[in-house]
Amino acid sequence: MKKIVIEASSIAQANKSGVGYFAEHLSEALESAAEKHDAKIHYFWLNFLGRKQPDSHLLKRADEQHRLKQLRLIAQKIYAKLIYARIAPPLSVGKFDWGFFPNFYLWPLLGVRKRAVIIHDLCFMRYPEYVEEKNLRFLNAVAKRAIQKADLLVVNSQFTHDELVKLAEIPDDRIVSIDIPVDPKRFDPKLNLGTKRLAKRYGINKPYILTLGTLEPRKNLELLIEAYVQLPADIRSKYSLVLAGKWGWKFESLKSLIEKRRAEGYDIITTNYIDHGDNSTIYRNASAYAITTHYEGFGMPLLEALHCGIPAVAVDIPVLREVGGDACLWAESTTDSVSDNLKRLLTDKKLGTQLAKKGPLQSKKFSREKTADKLLKRMVG
Repeated sequence: MKKIVIEASSIAQANKSGVGYFAEHLSEALESAAEKHDAKIHYFWLNFLGRKQPDSHLLKRADEQHRLKQLRLIAQKIYAKLIYARIAPPLSVGKFDWGFFPNFYLWPLLGVRKRAVIIHDLCFMRYPEYVEEKNLRFLNAVAKRAIQKADLLVVNSQFTHDELVKLAEIPDDRIVSIDIPVDPKRFDPKLNLGTKRLAKRYGINKPYILTLGTLEPRKNLELLIEAYVQLPADIRSKYSLVLAGKWGWKFESLKSLIEKRRAEGYDIITTNYIDHGDNSTIYRNASAYAITTHYEGFGMPLLEALHCGIPAVAVDIPVLREVGGDACLWAESTTDSVSDNLKRLLTDKKLGTQLAKKGPLQSKKFSREKTADKLLKRMVG
């Protein structure tokens, strides 16, 4: 039997990021497929002095089954700094065939034969201006090292696979591209708590155009705001523009634009962090979804919207084409194109209905079973 140990800090966190939810979902899929591949999944986590409890049913179950090792002698923030400085001591986690790292960087481990790392995107190499300076320094030091040293690089799109080959000159045989399926439990229609919930918690009081993600320069939200402003007044008066997600870095110009447009009477709502229990609600009550990002490694919010049957307008970049297929309206990265496509989507009810039906079918193409099988075949044969 082959043994795999997964670094679980992103899974253990409360208020998980997208990486945390992805890592948890992928780990569940690996556990489900492990017996078929004669493999067993373990986890480890830096939990200084045992002060925290993992905010994950997956890790709690692993702990009960003695498959979770909690390392209590050093805080993760300190250990991350030691990794950055290349002086981190190796951690003793037991004897494993593979160590699996879900978030760009490798840790030195005793007793682990091979290491795999997920590289979510190469924005820090392709467009460093869209990465926060502190994070950019860390990724340049740590992710580039992981790319060169890992036995297997795991990516979540053919686009990122191609970026690794072009930008880092990595041979194909060191890369495996996997799906990122939507977690159906998080977006079950039964979890739709209705518009009163949205009004009470986020101030959303009428039909709305939704976009979801951290409010930061890479998301190109100024373009979306101006496309919304450019909609005909009779359409725009019916719909709010909802920017759902926490404020990121270099948000000052975006915030100024939002305040300016609000003062002019445009109904633009910022929600800050969306409670994960409200994800299904905010998607399923949207009239349309829009994504105008400069760059993504995948584009999970778009797939989540399609899964929920929300018709979408997306800028036409390769990675979003992988996600959206023929289930979206595709726009150029210009104000006129995005605005025209939103107008078309919001006024052509037949088109909206057609796209709403196509979305869930597109989502089904991304399979957790296929993902787990493909990854385990590469890792354990």
